[in-house]
Amino acid sequence: MIINILSIITLAILLRWISSDIMIEKIKKKHFIYCVILTMIITVAELGCSLTDNSIPENRWLSIFFNLIGFSLTPFVFLAESNFYHSEKNILYYVPPIINLMMTIASPYFGWIFFVAEDCSYHRGRFFVVYLIIFLYSVIFSLGKKLHASRNYPAYFRKRIIESGIVMFIGIMIQVVFPQYHTTWMMIAFHLVLYYALSCEMSSLMDGLTGLLNRAAFNKEMEHLKLSTKRTTVLFMIDINDFKDINDAKGHTFGDYYLKEIGKILEMVFSFNAQIFRFGGDEFSVILSMKPDDSMDYAGKLDSIIKSRQIEDADFPDVAVGYSIFEADINAWDTINLADNNMYKNKRTKENRNL
Repeated sequence: MIINILSIITLAILLRWISSDIMIEKIKKKHFIYCVILTMIITVAELGCSLTDNSIPENRWLSIFFNLIGFSLTPFVFLAESNFYHSEKNILYYVPPIINLMMTIASPYFGWIFFVAEDCSYHRGRFFVVYLIIFLYSVIFSLGKKLHASRNYPAYFRKRIIESGIVMFIGIMIQVVFPQYHTTWMMIAFHLVLYYALSCEMSSLMDGLTGLLNRAAFNKEMEHLKLSTKRTTVLFMIDINDFKDINDAKGHTFGDYYLKEIGKILEMVFSFNAQIFRFGGDEFSVILSMKPDDSMDYAGKLDSIIKSRQIEDADFPDVAVGYSIFEADINAWDTINLADNNMYKNKRTKENRNL
């Protein structure tokens, strides 16, 4: 009982923090709030179960009510959490939790997920394992979505997500094996606090205008960069040509529009195994992991798309591109300077061509 009360207090504080947060994206913030509220409702229901299960016969329907709330809503917590991200949603993801919901609603009559006897004694139903599988499905599904969303962030984010997921899973399994220890929702509350802290750090590494990673994220990636003997790690530096002239002639609103459009084009060109950063101002950088025999014609692809956009919009800016390859025996910052120098060579070549 004390654990449930402490969990509810923790979740209430977390809800207040999230509601007043100005760093987290609006859509992510909304679903985070849904997730915490659902967790609070289920934790209150578990507290109600602690007070009514296996008590006096007069409490039987209260016990049934609290168990209905807990068992029916549990899988939806992690589906709400998985909606933090802008990835495409599929209604099929909701089929298992809906099946669990229907079986739970029928349980007071058929004892499928749980059963409360006339003397108010609580028992797990004969299909309790179905609830458990669907619950774990929702946990794993949410974990997969989080790992996918963090794929372009520094690698330590994925390690932290996995670590917090393992701790939460252990807490869930302790209660499955030893029902008298109510560790599940305490660990889920702890998990949500950890993920909120991680989300705040992730938001601090995001460029607010383009939605790309920012310079702080680039610096962190340099600190944690690990080279592979099986793959080549390439750094691209990209700069928008004559961007100051665009801002002076058409205003910063147009400048911001072109920055966002260039960011989208870079996401099209470097769509796999790449981290894309707004390095600063009108400059971008890309860290690309590729197989040694892969084509290096990314600059050509970028030029091709830019030229197509310039046919549609004569004011659409051109870009200069330079790249260098990270080597184990060469300082990372020397590699950055080399890519930067190559970019400026490309810029001068394009300027001379346009004279």
